Amino acid sequence: MTTLDLRAPSIKIKFDKGKDLTPIFYYLGSNNEVIDLSSYSARMQAKYTYTQSVPTLTLDTLLLGGLAIVTGTATLDDGSTVAGAYGVQLLITDTQTTALTSNTSLLFDIELVSGTGVVYPFMKGTLIPYEEVTV
Repeated sequence: MTTLDLRAPSIKIKFDKGKDLTPIFYYLGSNNEVIDLSSYSARMQAKYTYTQSVPTLTLDTLLLGGLAIVTGTATLDDGSTVAGAYGVQLLITDTQTTALTSNTSLLFDIELVSGTGVVYPFMKGTLIPYEEVTV
């Protein structure tokens, strides 16, 4: 029996408070082929707890900003590359990262929305802002 896994991949992102956070997450097919995301938008929410009613951080590619659909060269685990790959880039500003609670995880999820409104899970995980403590 074949199992179709529709869960979004999970990642932990540690970063310095007060710095811009701009990683790109590329999206490739099962054979590392380019998947065209040019007609898609993306949206993201981050919360300190799943039960938090109002997200701490809400981003999208349409009105709020903070996310972008981009193209570039994806580097695979084996070191090979795929040119023209589409991905989602976080564009979280230094002001936004400064406002987050140090050393406290935020749970996030990113979704892709097709031109016809179909929502697909893209990525989930934790954001962990670190602040250097001087003594």
